[in-house]
Amino acid sequence: MMAKANATYLYCLVSADRQPSLAGAPPGLPGTGALRVLAAGPDLWLVVADAPLARYGSGPVERGLRDLEWVGLRGAAHARVVGHFARRFTTLPLKLFTLFSADDRAVAHVRDDEARVRRLLARVDGRVEWGVRVRLDPGLVRRRARRPSRVKASGGRAGTRFLLAKKRERDVAREVLREGRAAVEDAFEELAALAETTRRRPPAELEGTRLALDAALLVDAERATRLRQTAQRAARTLAGHGYRLTMTGPWPAYSFVSDRR
Repeated sequence: MMAKANATYLYCLVSADRQPSLAGAPPGLPGTGALRVLAAGPDLWLVVADAPLARYGSGPVERGLRDLEWVGLRGAAHARVVGHFARRFTTLPLKLFTLFSADDRAVAHVRDDEARVRRLLARVDGRVEWGVRVRLDPGLVRRRARRPSRVKASGGRAGTRFLLAKKRERDVAREVLREGRAAVEDAFEELAALAETTRRRPPAELEGTRLALDAALLVDAERATRLRQTAQRAARTLAGHGYRLTMTGPWPAYSFVSDRR
C-alpha cells in the first residue's frame, strides 16, 4: 500500500449561506495545492488546501520552525488567505500549520465541536481585532539617565563609569515604569471600554522588557474611527509619561477563537 502523500491544511472556517467563491483569493502556503472549500455544516465552510507531507509533515515543519524566514513567509501567506475571507464573511482564523490527515477528519472535527464553533462565530460576527502595545520610550530613559546624579563614581576608571551608567539607566527605567503605571492603566481602560472583549498578556510575562502593555481588543467594525481617536489621545497623554503607544489592525480575530475569557 502506498503511503499517503498529502495532508489537509486548514486556513479558516467561514460562515456563509452559500459556498464562498475562491475568485480573487490569494495563493496559499508555498508548495501547497490550490485552495478548496469543504462543507462542514449547512452554513459552515472550511477553506483548505492539500499540503505535501514531504514539506509539511511533522518533521519538516519542526525543522522549519527553527528558521524565522521560513516561518515568516508561510505566516504571511496564511494571513493573506484568512484576511481575504474575513473581509467578506464572518470567519474563524485557524492557527498556522493546522493540518488533518484527510478532508473527512477536518470536517468531523468541526461537526463534533459545532456548538462551540457557533458560539465563537457569534462572538466575532461584525467585529475585528486590534493590537495595542505600550512600551517605554528608550530615548526618554537615556535623557533622564544622563542628568547629573548625586552618586558619583569613585575615581576615573572607564570600566567603573560604564557599569555605573548602565545601573543608572536601569534604575531610571524602573522609575519611569513605576511613575507611568497609572497612566498606562487609564489608557487601557479607555480603549477596553470600546471593545466587546479583550486579551492581555499578564504583567509577569512583561517583566524584563520595556513593554508596559500588550493587549488585543475585539471591537465592532463600526467603532474603528472612535477607537483610533481614543488611541491618539491616549498616545499623546502617555508620551508625557515616557511611553509610546502603537495600535495595529484591523485583523481577523486570531486572539479570540477560544473560549478563554
